Amino acid sequence: MGLLSQLAVLLSCSTALAATAAPADGTMAPRRDHPRPASSPKLPAKEEKEEQIQVVGTVSSATGVTNTTPGGGLLAPETAAQAQQTVTRDFIAKQSPTSNPLSLIQYVPGITLANADAFGQSDQSSFYMRGMGQTSVGYTLNGIPAADPTHYVPYTSQAADTENISHLTVQQGVADIAMPVYNALAGSIKESLADPARHFGGKIDLSYGNHQAAREFIRLDSGEIGHSGIRTFASYSYGTHAMWLGPGRSRRSHVDAMALKEWGAGNSARVFMTYNQSSEPYLMSITMRQWKQYGRSAAYYDPTYTTGDYNYYKLNATQQHSVIIGAPVSLNLGHGLTFESSPYYVHIHGAGNNGQTQAEYGYNGTQPTGNLNIPNAQDGYAPVLAIDDWNQHSAGFNNTLAWKSGHNELKAGYWYNYYDQHEIAPLSQIGPDGEGENYWGKYPIRGQNGAPLMLFDIHLIQQLNALFVSDTYKALHDRLTLNAGFKYVMMSYHSTNAIPGDQYNYGRNDAQPLPQVSASFQITPHDQIYLDGATAFMEPTGILVYGTYWDGSAPIVDEAHSTNLKAEYSISEEIGYRHTGLVNITASFFNYNMTNKQSSISSYIGGRLVSNYVNAGGQTSRGAQFAAGLRPWHGFSPYVSFQYLHVTTDNNLPDGTDYIRSAGKIAPYSPKTTVNVGLSYDNGTLFANGYMSYVGSQYSTFMNDQTMPAYATGNVTVGYRFRKLWLAQSPQVQVNVMNVTDNKYLAAGNGGYNARTTTGVFGSTLAGRAPTYIVGGGFGLVFSVTTGF
Repeated sequence: MGLLSQLAVLLSCSTALAATAAPADGTMAPRRDHPRPASSPKLPAKEEKEEQIQVVGTVSSATGVTNTTPGGGLLAPETAAQAQQTVTRDFIAKQSPTSNPLSLIQYVPGITLANADAFGQSDQSSFYMRGMGQTSVGYTLNGIPAADPTHYVPYTSQAADTENISHLTVQQGVADIAMPVYNALAGSIKESLADPARHFGGKIDLSYGNHQAAREFIRLDSGEIGHSGIRTFASYSYGTHAMWLGPGRSRRSHVDAMALKEWGAGNSARVFMTYNQSSEPYLMSITMRQWKQYGRSAAYYDPTYTTGDYNYYKLNATQQHSVIIGAPVSLNLGHGLTFESSPYYVHIHGAGNNGQTQAEYGYNGTQPTGNLNIPNAQDGYAPVLAIDDWNQHSAGFNNTLAWKSGHNELKAGYWYNYYDQHEIAPLSQIGPDGEGENYWGKYPIRGQNGAPLMLFDIHLIQQLNALFVSDTYKALHDRLTLNAGFKYVMMSYHSTNAIPGDQYNYGRNDAQPLPQVSASFQITPHDQIYLDGATAFMEPTGILVYGTYWDGSAPIVDEAHSTNLKAEYSISEEIGYRHTGLVNITASFFNYNMTNKQSSISSYIGGRLVSNYVNAGGQTSRGAQFAAGLRPWHGFSPYVSFQYLHVTTDNNLPDGTDYIRSAGKIAPYSPKTTVNVGLSYDNGTLFANGYMSYVGSQYSTFMNDQTMPAYATGNVTVGYRFRKLWLAQSPQVQVNVMNVTDNKYLAAGNGGYNARTTTGVFGSTLAGRAPTYIVGGGFGLVFSVTTGF
């Protein structure tokens, strides 16, 4: 579809769907004009007013930049009684348009981004928060749970285009009790779409870069339709680039849309939708020995195919489609009563492929298939395409009723979620050109009885019911705030695995009590102290918890389903301090005690990287974090953040019939120090910024016998805004450079028990297994032209 036809389609859609964008005059409406969805409460009016009084000057831009947020947009004022940091358009709009939300929060203290992509677009990048993996972080979009409900992975690039993100709020440590998440041990990320503009207009963004990068974005806003109070927007983007590391291309098509209706005082209703379609080759994991010997080239897939070459890039790729639909409603019922409801639907359908060897006479579980008649077989074996096809549907609603009377506010809520996942692993033939017969497994290899050859065929249904109540009391002229809350989450699971010989039915129920308390005191109008104590839990992760991974060439199990995993449970305490003014400062000290800690150990099975989650027993995490940022002063706004972290494994971990001596050792992938520094400049016409991130060395095994080295990367932005030119409102040019020094480093790892052979607690010899790593993203250059109209 050409750009003009896409424009016509979006123009018609924009009168029926919506989200946020810049008004026709090219400026972003102030945040007070955008009522938040249910789980993203609006900042107090006092705080907003104070922030506006302190502003030295604002700018007019098509990208929503106001040049008012301290730290170049990274440190908006906060009052919550917990560690919390909001990133605004002042930072977001100046990053590469190819960025996904993870790369937009990488400088928040507590966040360690394992960026594996030169452009920040790939969902194969991951992150840690306070030394805990991304599966331990709750993630919502406009109050809607948007992470994979089985693996808890926040596929953030699916949720919204960068141009449509109003702000991102990172809660390190404690997630709001009303948030519809159940895996937020480390904290949460709340992503908020900008609302539709009040006047007709739109935005165009064209970006090009190295590695054949190209991206086009267009957004249309209807403005208020008649005098109905309804506003809408719709946007479309398409981005592609050659893989920076090896052959292949990444492609992404995306649609965002929203309709908004506001009436009376405090009443609003939204309907929003995001649709995403993406494809890209997998990133290759390599060992430390390969890295030291070959560097980045060790992670290259082969560009051409020869029979039996499983490193051919087209045999190692993933595709995914997703849609997120939400309809948050906020109602002012009068007499201090308010009601918020957020019904939603999320659908994710994806497939990942790998090449592997299959015997001509195979097995479906324990059932022989007979001769499979696979072409290109030699000595009884043939190359085949192994497909992992997952299809997920999640629907539910999250309701909150609040009553405010005098100094007291009482809240009660109910969250229901129904989740249905069907995941299959068929095998398909590979043609002489290395192409699979069908990427999605539509034409699987079949046995003599006509049944498709499968490594697993799992159907999981999960239902969740959660109730909460909380009470907030304010005293001493609202300087003292006390809160106590209790949440009770009840979950049920039922799964089947249709592979012959496997346990067909699997079911379990779980219920977790989650109390939390907090208190804050406003020492002065600009200084606040707070403390909180909270609990959180996370259910066992991954589909193979509920089914077995079989070997298609023999009646054996390659990866048995987990039977000893329990819900991970955490108790945390935190004390913090904030200062707002010319300089914004936030600091906190925290402590976590976890039981049944879930850790991932990954290994290649038949050419596919499979994660096996193990119960790592207890874990203790202690640390401190700090951030400071200057409100724009003569155009300059510096920023610095820091985290110190000490995480230990509390138990010796089982390895076969023995135990490794892991008690007291540092937990994998928990760097002791992370430091971020940056400087932003914006005089309304010329703008520029530079940010550097340092991540200390990290152990990659529970035995601390292999280390991922420390690394530092830097990103730079330079741009210029022009005056109005005909229909173009505030046109601008912008250049973004990622990893400006092209530093070569390892960004993430798949941990293990021990890299070297060791002696267990009972004297057994425990063989070592080399951990594998993902190479960090290289030099990326993106040139963008943006304008409003």
